[in-house]
Amino acid sequence: MSKSLTEIWSLFSRKHFSPYKVYVRRDLKLVVCLNPKVGSTSFRSILVEGLKRQNMSPMRSHIWPMNETRRFMTASIRDYIHAFRNPTDYEFHCFVRNPFTRAISAWNDKLVKGHHEGWPRSMVKLMPVIRAFAKANNLQGSDPDEVVSFDTFFHFVESLPEGKRNQHWDTQTSVLHADFIDYDHIHQMESDFSTGVCSILTAVGIDPDWAREVVSKPRNSSGKKDTSVLNQGIADRMIALYQPDFANFGYNVESWRDL
Repeated sequence: MSKSLTEIWSLFSRKHFSPYKVYVRRDLKLVVCLNPKVGSTSFRSILVEGLKRQNMSPMRSHIWPMNETRRFMTASIRDYIHAFRNPTDYEFHCFVRNPFTRAISAWNDKLVKGHHEGWPRSMVKLMPVIRAFAKANNLQGSDPDEVVSFDTFFHFVESLPEGKRNQHWDTQTSVLHADFIDYDHIHQMESDFSTGVCSILTAVGIDPDWAREVVSKPRNSSGKKDTSVLNQGIADRMIALYQPDFANFGYNVESWRDL
């Protein structure tokens, strides 16, 4: 069933929608929605490398000034409209991750590593807000010289409504617009990332043997996460906040015990 233009513009105006996070191939009737902290950087780099290797032209968008990766990833706005107006004509893919490890990864990469190695661009304006929140609520982390604890970080996450949080730690249901998109393929990062990426690259026309070899090599790895921050209390709070993700993407709410 086709969507109306009003519905499409409503989707496009959401905080978490960006053409740079959606790979549309109208010619192949293929759409891949990317999910921050779930291999999105690796997927982009492998896809662009494969397209260039096969001498495939960039996508057909010429209206946005953009770097090379985005140029290869971005289609024309008419293609976006066509795909989301006619979703049953396309195969929609996305990648998801255990909600516990995704939130811990976001905290570790953006707050812990950022404190020690320099704030990523997405955190420069947000860190003063988080520290002010910590101070106002008498939580650890208000001092610029100390790392914001996971407990303080998650109190901050809880203070904001779904759909309005930073994309790296909002619900994946919201980031992936799962209320609007009926995905044909939901690839769990823990068990299906390589297979999912290879199937997409093969559909695009990239050599499958090359794809399997490249995907098997880790990229953009940020190392082992400190899961010691989890206990029954924080797990219960995370289960409540990320309940839509556990329900929609098949993750066990008790899985934190095995991390």
